Amino acid sequence: MVRCAGALFFLFLSYYLVKPLRNSQFLKEFAPHFLPWIYLVVSGGSLLVTQIFQWCAARMGRRSLVAGTFAWAMLCKVFFFVTLPDGGQRTTGLFYLWASVYFLLLVSTLWGCLNERFQSQQGERCFPFIVLGATLGNIVGSYCADAMSEWGYATLLWSALALLLSLGLLWREFDYPVQMSAQAPPYRKVGWFHDRYLRAIAVMVLALAVFSTATDFVTQRRLDVQVGEQVYRAQVAALWPDGYAEFSALRILDSRLRQARVAQLAHGHGLDPAALQLAYDGFRDEREKRLREIFATTFLAQGLTGVVLLGLICRPFLARFGLGTALTVLPTFALLLLPILLLPLEVGWIQVVLVCSGALNYSFNNAAKEVLYTATDRSAIISAKPFIEGPLMRIGDVICSLLTLSIAWLVARQGWPSWWEELLMILPCFAVVLLWWLLVRQAGHDYRRYSTALAGSAQSPLGT
Repeated sequence: MVRCAGALFFLFLSYYLVKPLRNSQFLKEFAPHFLPWIYLVVSGGSLLVTQIFQWCAARMGRRSLVAGTFAWAMLCKVFFFVTLPDGGQRTTGLFYLWASVYFLLLVSTLWGCLNERFQSQQGERCFPFIVLGATLGNIVGSYCADAMSEWGYATLLWSALALLLSLGLLWREFDYPVQMSAQAPPYRKVGWFHDRYLRAIAVMVLALAVFSTATDFVTQRRLDVQVGEQVYRAQVAALWPDGYAEFSALRILDSRLRQARVAQLAHGHGLDPAALQLAYDGFRDEREKRLREIFATTFLAQGLTGVVLLGLICRPFLARFGLGTALTVLPTFALLLLPILLLPLEVGWIQVVLVCSGALNYSFNNAAKEVLYTATDRSAIISAKPFIEGPLMRIGDVICSLLTLSIAWLVARQGWPSWWEELLMILPCFAVVLLWWLLVRQAGHDYRRYSTALAGSAQSPLGT
């Protein structure tokens, strides 16, 4: 159990060294309204990578499959360390695509091994502690990313080293036999979607992706504008008081066109071209650095909150209220949060929103979801889990991205106020989250009956 928690710790440590860089680097090179487009590309890439993974899974042993997947991720980090500093928009887009795909694949691969390693009642006892390792990795990784913000791209190499340590701790777990479910109802043999638990998890993941993507679109737009305006006032306003909109629009241009446009703006406003170029370079780098620090501190606070949830609340909550109630905590929070996103939130409140939703997702909800996995047929996990937590999650991103792009087109065509975009995006998300709430509650009740039957006359901790 300790090794499993350690493997998750280093895996999440490696990711949270990369995630703030991924987000800030994207906003350095692209405007936030490009996010729906990049999410569509990420979804296609996720499907391709998962298909390759499943092809390999049918031809390789567990140890070789996991080792190969981890080695691929480490080599990619070295590649981006070399190419990202001078790569421009193309390399940044590729980096965002890779960083959004590889982690989900590694997490589902690692958890697939752990789901095979533990039986249901063992999972109820052990998974909150094991997930705590992931939360601590979140904390340490976010803290290090914030502390290393001056190091630039070197965090990628430290991230690769953490990934190697995760694989080393996981290595011994391959020696343990696969734990088969005590019950295997006949309907599970006709396809994983006929398993009621996997079906509920699939809907959960799909709806969670829609909710998380909508939250990302809204919050990153506002962070980009507010941080950009703060940096502009501090560094550029003395040179050009009213040029923020034109300054911010420069990032959509290729680097060569950008320099020509800066010179054109300088001549048009009677400014020194060299001074304006220097001001823009400083503005661009400082905005990226501040955004990276905001993302890093937000993820750090998510981790600290997650430790409290897992260490003090999760297990007593499961024992007292049952898995069905635990599975509804995050969708209940989402139903309350979505209307709040329509308010004019400042940076601090945006961070509070992201901290609460992230902590509930990565700690409390993740632990409950992995317990639900243990009630499924183990033979279905190897095919179902990578799809559910890879392409299926990305389908949720696709739904939200297409919805966002369609609404933006409609609002622009009709000449409606810009706040209608967020309103029309929030309403269907609310309906999706409500469906999520209903299905996982029923799955939790089914699990209680399954756990009670499995234990025989002994009462299950989740059935109290």
